[in-house]
Amino acid sequence: MGRGLQVQRGFRIRIEVPHKMKQWMTKWLAASLLCLTALTGSAIYWLQSGQSAAQQEHAALVQAAKMKVNEPLLYLERYMLEIESKGHQDELGRLSRSIEADILAVALNGSVLYDSSGEQGSAYNPRMLLPYDRITGDEASELYTASYPVVDERTDVQVGNAVFTMSRSSLSPSLPVSSILKDKPYMLPVALAIVMASLLLLMSWMFRSRVMRPLLKLQEHSEFILKGNYKQKAEHLKQDEIGELYAVFDQMRAEIQHLDTRRMEQDKSRKELITNISHDLKTPLTTVKAYIEAIREGVCPDMESVMAYIDVMKTTTDKMSRLTEDLLLHALQELGQISVHLQEQYSRAMLEDIVRPIAHYARSTGVAFHEPAAFPNVLIHADAQRLEQVIGNLVMNALKHTKAGDAISFEMERIADDLAITIADTGTGISPEDMPFIFERYYQGRSNEAASAQPTDGSGLGLSICKYIVEAHNGTISFRSVRGEGTRFTFTLPVL
Repeated sequence: MGRGLQVQRGFRIRIEVPHKMKQWMTKWLAASLLCLTALTGSAIYWLQSGQSAAQQEHAALVQAAKMKVNEPLLYLERYMLEIESKGHQDELGRLSRSIEADILAVALNGSVLYDSSGEQGSAYNPRMLLPYDRITGDEASELYTASYPVVDERTDVQVGNAVFTMSRSSLSPSLPVSSILKDKPYMLPVALAIVMASLLLLMSWMFRSRVMRPLLKLQEHSEFILKGNYKQKAEHLKQDEIGELYAVFDQMRAEIQHLDTRRMEQDKSRKELITNISHDLKTPLTTVKAYIEAIREGVCPDMESVMAYIDVMKTTTDKMSRLTEDLLLHALQELGQISVHLQEQYSRAMLEDIVRPIAHYARSTGVAFHEPAAFPNVLIHADAQRLEQVIGNLVMNALKHTKAGDAISFEMERIADDLAITIADTGTGISPEDMPFIFERYYQGRSNEAASAQPTDGSGLGLSICKYIVEAHNGTISFRSVRGEGTRFTFTLPVL
């Protein structure tokens, strides 16, 4: 069969993403959205908190200024009342240089007691002083000014004010982030863009390596299956959700391979069946035709010879009838149209009518046929015509494996709520190699080489049809066989 036909009659492939993988992908997307939301929220927060950052920066400068002027302020609190002496003036000059800040000492009345800048005036308006614990500055010159009260440490009374002027760099050599953002406002969007781009690139790479690449590989395997190549296994090294998907896909591949193999075997068996039945029908027809021609030409000298010829023709036509009946039932079975009409009836009369002609035929072959002394009479649902086919097929199957001098027994007994019917023989038995397949269609026991007095020709459909009919009666069929000792087939019918 060509590949084109295989694709046309092939299987529809459906890949379903496992539930765990769906959960993993959902969590992945949720985490991505959460990261993006967090970054966006941070950007909005940073942009909206510019004023708060400026306030924090001012507080930091105030604190830095306090720490910077602590030593000269303590000196003024100790010697403010004596500050105009030259020795104190020199010390304040030294302190001014050490802290890199100008010091202005002002009395409570506004008179300037000391000015390290050398621009000392006669007086200073106290109202012009800055509020305490505040700092002001000139952005252009980057000079900041802070004022503090001077309290005499001995009397704990304010004796003046101190004003310090210092550079921004002396307060904070390394500028805070808020200053950088204030000076260069484009840095925040750029930084956020870099972080978001890096995150997206990382997520894209991980998604491609962990999800897309394995799925593309799985697509290649599906194309192999569509082309009829079922031997290419789908394997994934990691034991994750993708690995589970690969395992399910490979199981599907194995099942499709098995079904395709069985389909090819059935096609082959169907062709062999047609060939065998054609041969099996042609040979008996040729025989019947030859015997009819012989009778017409007067070859038979008396009526006894004619009757012998007629017996041979009857046996041959019976064989053809069984073959055509099996073929018809097989066709109906494939279509699901074997009609089984169950009727409520008693078992004794029905089974006696079925067994009597079959027993007569079996004995005519030289095989002993044993019947039960009494048939159980129970009420069952049954189709007499179909049960006759089951019993007939089982007896004919027994005759194929027996020879003159062997025996076939027909047994019946009630077991619980079932009527068990057994056909047993003392023939060659069934080979162990054949046992798993005897109920399959077309199977003819290839490993059975037993010699038999009866013809072994057959279609391989009888036991398959028996199983179908018994199961349509809501019963079961089984067998037990020992090589060289015989075989027992038992089927059950429910008792009402």
